[in-house]
Amino acid sequence: MPYLFVYGSLRYGFELHHLLENSRFVGLAYTEGYKMYDLGSYPGVVKGDGIIYGEVYEVDDNTILLLDKVEDYRGRPDDLYIREKTKVYFDDKRRYSLSDVYIYIYNQDISGRDLIEEGDYSKYVRMPVILNYFAYAENTNEEILKQRGVKKILKKINAIASGYRMIFNIPCRWGYCANLIEDKEGKICGYIYIMIEDELNALDKAEQHLVKYMRDVIKVVDENGKEYYAYAYVSPDKENPKEPSKEYLNLILQGLNTGWGNRCMSIGLL
Repeated sequence: MPYLFVYGSLRYGFELHHLLENSRFVGLAYTEGYKMYDLGSYPGVVKGDGIIYGEVYEVDDNTILLLDKVEDYRGRPDDLYIREKTKVYFDDKRRYSLSDVYIYIYNQDISGRDLIEEGDYSKYVRMPVILNYFAYAENTNEEILKQRGVKKILKKINAIASGYRMIFNIPCRWGYCANLIEDKEGKICGYIYIMIEDELNALDKAEQHLVKYMRDVIKVVDENGKEYYAYAYVSPDKENPKEPSKEYLNLILQGLNTGWGNRCMSIGLL
């Protein structure tokens, strides 16, 4: 199935987003070689030396045909938009990308239009931004999330991060909290929470973002093997693993049990 990069009125919270309500949200992304302009009630992008930000969805052919009509793309020289393919990136380090992703490019004159320099229309008009967050430790427990100020989760998806092992080496209120280290044979069970960026910002304080943990983008898969790109809290400190407390382990196990039951166990958890 094809992928689609959306940057304006098809993004979360905008008037045309309902057209993607049955499409799978893969993650936040950016693409290069375009500039974004304010067209009044919606944006348009054209070729240029900039970066634009948006959301990537897996869509079916029927959705593409519908969107072609909405965007007035018929393959004619005077079409309002042209559909082409681009390469998108999901992280600043460019470790994760997808090629041949559809994007609709504005095909009319942009003279006199204001440039949206930051290339992010949702932030430009102060609309909420959605993202994928991968929880693998105590944040799999929704009671902990509530205590940490997360008010709403848009969707919860069982997910696995392959190539990692769990260790416990970050000092916290329960003794030592979880961290991830690379392990070719490892796997981490958890959840993708699709949420508003402001909700993840609320977790930054509890996770001591930039002090103990760093937000990083990792690749995870759902139970059908579908790939997602999600933020996770990972510490660069990989030394001196410790034994976790029973209380802390129980919080994680309780959280995993709500969605996974006994069907998945993270390597290193027990």
